[in-house]
Amino acid sequence: MMDEYARAADRVLGKTYTRRAVLKGTLAAGAGALAVSALGGSAFTQGAEASASASSPGAVYAMTNEATGNRVQVFNRAADGLLTPADSFPTGGMGSASFEGSTGGLILEGQSPDNLGRGNRYLIATNTGSNEISVFGVQQDRLTLLDKVPSGGMQPVSLTLRRNVLYVLNQASGNINGFILDARGTLTPIPGSTRPVTGGGAADTAQVSFTPGGDVLVVTGKNTNIIDTYTVGADRVANGPVPNQATGVTPFGFAFTQRGQVVVAESFQGAMGQGAASSYEVPNTGVLVPISGPVRNQRSDTCWVVITDNNKYAYLANAQSGDVSSYRVTPDGTLTLLAPIAGLTGPLTIDEALSQDSRYLYVRVLSDGSIRVFQVQEDGSLTPLQTIYGLPPGAIGLAAR
Repeated sequence: MMDEYARAADRVLGKTYTRRAVLKGTLAAGAGALAVSALGGSAFTQGAEASASASSPGAVYAMTNEATGNRVQVFNRAADGLLTPADSFPTGGMGSASFEGSTGGLILEGQSPDNLGRGNRYLIATNTGSNEISVFGVQQDRLTLLDKVPSGGMQPVSLTLRRNVLYVLNQASGNINGFILDARGTLTPIPGSTRPVTGGGAADTAQVSFTPGGDVLVVTGKNTNIIDTYTVGADRVANGPVPNQATGVTPFGFAFTQRGQVVVAESFQGAMGQGAASSYEVPNTGVLVPISGPVRNQRSDTCWVVITDNNKYAYLANAQSGDVSSYRVTPDGTLTLLAPIAGLTGPLTIDEALSQDSRYLYVRVLSDGSIRVFQVQEDGSLTPLQTIYGLPPGAIGLAAR
């Protein structure tokens, strides 16, 4: 496998990027140096000291979205959840250097609902400035670029993977496109898989994702208040869309429980104190059945959502109010607000990711180019552990393992 990765990297960029040494927890990257703070560290310290846990080490990946050359910044994650800056790896494409208003622009193979437990051999990134998709092979100490292909549309912003079937959401051209990901990390377009979204490019779509069962694709349209669904057959071609009216306003990011219900963040056009979440059943017909919502959190511009692996808790990031709200998710998909402010982050809180065991929550903050680290407690509360600064303005995309 390593030889295949190396050959693919030579094919795409002409070389393999290897990890460089990091001294004193600081890495020069993009707009400035990455600064690390944790309790007992520097004046930037926030929160409490990380407690020991049974969690395994992993990594967190953040996309830079730079117009001069998109990169993935890697952070090594210790068993206690704390991050150490490692290297950054060029995608071979261009970012947009602007906020895309989307989620899922950077995904791990095991991050998509149908792929839980399948491992994380691949990391896949969107290049919004050059309308491309990049595939990396994931090794313990490096990323290796395996392939880079056109996205089949304009401004790719979100990705989802079901086994070896990848779909991309192209925001500006208002369409989705399918690909086959082979064992070498190479993408091949699926003939006839291009489908429009309701409202086209004006819909300002946010996310595409397979359901856990893999037979339905879901896409949110912020300007249309429509949640499109597409049924996917054995030929891997999406059929649709089936437009569903959202129960709230401005449906944005969403996440699935392992039972297949979908929890959708609703920003209500950023109106002060109107952020909310709704939940739905997703039958294989694609016609959504509302369960809860909108369930208000009294915060502003609720846009991103993650759900713990035990299906008990959902954490929603509120962009304007600069914090994270927590919800309880019951087995039937009913939502109950736990804490309007479960964790403080900062203005323009954007993306979120949970570690693979759901013990740690990572939140990106656009206003200061930081990642905030929280420990997830048994009762769903969050304990702040660490803040890392230095990601460039306009950076989007976050994935964790």
